[in-house]
Amino acid sequence: MGTYGINMTNAKYFGLTGRIIRKDGKLVLGYTNSSVEMLVQGTSISADLETGDNDPVNQPGLRIYVDGMPVKEIVLTESSQNISLASFDEGVHRVKIVKITEAAMSYVAIKMLYVDGMLLPVEKDTSRKKAQFIGDSISCGFGVLGEPEQDYSLRLEDGEKSYAAFLAEKCNWEAEWVSVSGYGMFVEYTGDRVNVLPNVYPYTNYFYDKEEREDYTRFVPDYIFINLGTNDGGHLNEKLIKEGFESAYENFLYTLRMAYDKAAIICVAGTLDSGVFKYVAEVVEKVRQKGFENVYAYELPYHDTLNDGVACGHPTEATHKKDADRIYEFMKREGLI
Repeated sequence: MGTYGINMTNAKYFGLTGRIIRKDGKLVLGYTNSSVEMLVQGTSISADLETGDNDPVNQPGLRIYVDGMPVKEIVLTESSQNISLASFDEGVHRVKIVKITEAAMSYVAIKMLYVDGMLLPVEKDTSRKKAQFIGDSISCGFGVLGEPEQDYSLRLEDGEKSYAAFLAEKCNWEAEWVSVSGYGMFVEYTGDRVNVLPNVYPYTNYFYDKEEREDYTRFVPDYIFINLGTNDGGHLNEKLIKEGFESAYENFLYTLRMAYDKAAIICVAGTLDSGVFKYVAEVVEKVRQKGFENVYAYELPYHDTLNDGVACGHPTEATHKKDADRIYEFMKREGLI
């Protein structure tokens, strides 16, 4: 049995995707679809996993892949568990752990791995283009597993069934998420001005460690998607909030441009709010007039609840797939892909 702790000596065995914290002998998966990939020579792999003292409705979910195929889904029901991840025939297998739920509600820390066999060094494919998805519950895939008006539970969230995941898969991008349910650009859904994306974006995982700043050289996206405004939308009838939203959006665009000077930035809105896009488009046009290049605005249609249904008051998987196709076609028209 091979035992592998989380340290720099063993770093070559872990292929990481997403904003993942390495601290105190742990790999901490937070944001939607953050993942760890390993190459296993043997017959099985298990792990010591940790999460917070979460209410049942906020227990995090994982999906396990072996050689590109989903084989298991896990919900961490206890704060610390040893869990069998996968078993397979003797040979070399690629095992991937994906956190399909978001950072704000709970984290998953990998503390130790146990292999019936051994781990081999992992080489990541560096040839693929990179995309970053900044958003709210829509980008997190919240509710996609639920009934139309089902009560809240994180178990109804699946980031791999979000428009962002479908788009990344369609384009074969390496993608990462910085998305938080309920958050907006200037106010959250309640009108609170603290719980907004620009406040959490500079941190690797603000919800786990409010000191570790993100290293913007770690992951340099070719494309950045901003899908924010749905939670602000209910408050934009107030003049000061509308002005604050536009100012915050403009400032955030400049933050992103300073961090990633060559990325195409695509600002989208509309799936759950038909009134916010006009303000997004105004901001995009304003920064263009100031010389800001390679920034775009695109309005998605309000979701078709009659034909595609509703999932916990949110878009269904059918809507997410359609939105991915719509954004893809928009990017083709603009010559971005």
